[in-house]
Amino acid sequence: MTRAAVFTGDLIDSTRAGPQATDLAIQALAKAARMLAGWTRQEVRFTRFRGDGWQLYLGEPIYALRATLLCLALLRSEGGGLESRISLAIAPVDRLGPSGLSDASGPAFTLSGRNLDQMSSHTSFAFAQPDARGLWKAAVLDLAVWQARLWTAPQAQAAALALDLPRQSDQSLADGLGITRQAFQARLKGSGLMSASAALAAFETEVADA
Repeated sequence: MTRAAVFTGDLIDSTRAGPQATDLAIQALAKAARMLAGWTRQEVRFTRFRGDGWQLYLGEPIYALRATLLCLALLRSEGGGLESRISLAIAPVDRLGPSGLSDASGPAFTLSGRNLDQMSSHTSFAFAQPDARGLWKAAVLDLAVWQARLWTAPQAQAAALALDLPRQSDQSLADGLGITRQAFQARLKGSGLMSASAALAAFETEVADA
């Protein structure tokens, strides 16, 4: 069995926001999946279901924290104003199927889907791993998600670019946005992502060694 990260989510208040905003949010998440596919040596799949539901398979779970932040950043900057509940599980996967995720199975899918179904109305993020080693990961993820949900759209836009791999220079990213390097760095500093670099490195190293 292959160990992977599986994200299952649904958009918050999509009925009120309408189909155009819903489509923008799903497109933002699909963009995150495409970016992730450029980082990894293993497969990435993204599927939309039931209109405002979605699922993402990340075959390289070391990027689970970075992928979570990327999804939140693109939702905030390009997602039509919608947010999403997210349930993440890092666990074995038995089968993916020929395409999409409709035929996928295994503990990662079971944990991710079950935790989303059981999520209370006061919660918008959950993390699961089949053993106690996941406790510190859950703590880091909870803190990172809380911070990311406070981002402004410009901060989220800068964060999405800074999270991409391989990491480009601040000057190059600023040029792409048509702003100065100082303005880009101010947005990034305001997001708190610069202070999270050590947490990202630790997460990616520890998960790789697990």
